[in-house]
Formats: sequence, C-alpha cells, structure tokens
Amino acid sequence: MNATVQRYIHYLGWLLSLAAMAYLVYRLVNYPQYDELGVWFGQATCGDWVALGVAIVLIPLQLFIEVLRWQYTLRGWETISLRESWSEVMVGLLAGFLTPYRSGDLPARLVACGLDISKEEYAARWREWLKDLRKWWAVIGYTALRYLVWGIQLWCVFWSVGIAIPLPQAIVSIALYYVVVSIMPALPAADVPLKGGWAVLIFGQYTENIAAIVLAVSIIWIFNTIIPVLFAGIRKILYLCTRKND
Repeated sequence: MNATVQRYIHYLGWLLSLAAMAYLVYRLVNYPQYDELGVWFGQATCGDWVALGVAIVLIPLQLFIEVLRWQYTLRGWETISLRESWSEVMVGLLAGFLTPYRSGDLPARLVACGLDISKEEYAARWREWLKDLRKWWAVIGYTALRYLVWGIQLWCVFWSVGIAIPLPQAIVSIALYYVVVSIMPALPAADVPLKGGWAVLIFGQYTENIAAIVLAVSIIWIFNTIIPVLFAGIRKILYLCTRKND
C-alpha cells in the first residue's frame, strides 16, 4: 500500500477506535440492569464466584481459538503470525461492534491484513478454499471448539446466578440457544434484549426466575462482547499513539 492509503487507514483506525469506545461508554451508561447485578453481587456465594471465575478464565481462550481460526483461514492467501492474527481479530471486533449485524468485522480484518479484495471476492476465494475438505473440516473444528467454550461459559454463569441445569439438558438447550442467536439478525445495540428474549424462551423451563436468566445473558454479554471490545479499543488507541510518537 502507498503512503496515502496507509495514512487514511491510520486515520480510520483512530476514528474506529474512538467511536467504538464512545459507543461502549454510552451502552454502559444506559445499561438498564445494574440493580440486578448489585443484588447478585450481594448474594453470591463462594461457589457462585468459582463458577463465574471459570467463565472469566475462558474469555481469552475463546478469543485465542478465533485467532487460530483466522490464521488458518488465510492460509494459502496470506501468511500471518499469531500476533498479526490477534491484531486483525481485535480490529474486527471493534468494527463489528459498531456496524449492523457485525458486518464490518470481516472487511476490517481484510484491510488490517493488507488483502486488497472485496467481500464478494473473498467469498469466491472462500468457496474455492472449501473445496479442500481437510481445510473445511479444520475450520468447522475451530468453530465448534469456540462454541463449546461459549457453552461452558454460559453453563457456569447460569450456575453462578442460581440456575442449575443438569448437564444432558444443558447440552441440548445451550446448543439450541447458540444456533438461534447465531442465525438471527441482530444489532449490537439490541444484543441483550434479543438474546435475553430467546434465553427466556429456551431456558425458562428450568426456572421461574426470569430475571436470573436475563442477568446470565447480560453477564455473558459483558464477558464476551464488552470486555474484548474494551481491550481491543484500548490496545488500538495505545498502538496508534505509539505510531504517532514514532
């Protein structure tokens, strides 16, 4: 890329990072369920904290799985290190957080890794790439592993808020929940209400405490959306500041 394009990408990085952080602050300021969180903090037992701790520990693991998947996906087009893949995934998180249906995630990753191709061309290459069944199954495996981690996180959070779902039922219900929320259209601003509605529908058979279900979804939203986006935004701003000083 020439110097002009790099400069515009640098400015876009600033704009994207600051916009994401501003939107994140707005969402947190207007978050409607701090009362429920306060009640939970006051009543949580040692076992609840342990279950919550397991879910927290799994945050970097599920992100690392995505980093591995992205690195593997680019194999044959672009050779990138784990560090570069991590950086590109973080950029995608920021862009996805700001755009409808997280549509900005993939284009942002492609720009970050220097692949000057359109989304349509990427899809065409992807179809060609999938003709190699070994690669196809590898990506499916990474995806399934990440969903497994998400499922364990959600199960732990349910336990921490007092919803004990037996393992066999949890496997079926959590799998169904993630299938539904993965295919439904959604805006980042409506994540908690929409997912909360589906969670109540799917998990309401295990408890009458609807507030606890919504609280669990809210905690997962904080863990797997807010914390990674916050980390990615701070990381991007620090990186841009360092480049500016150089």
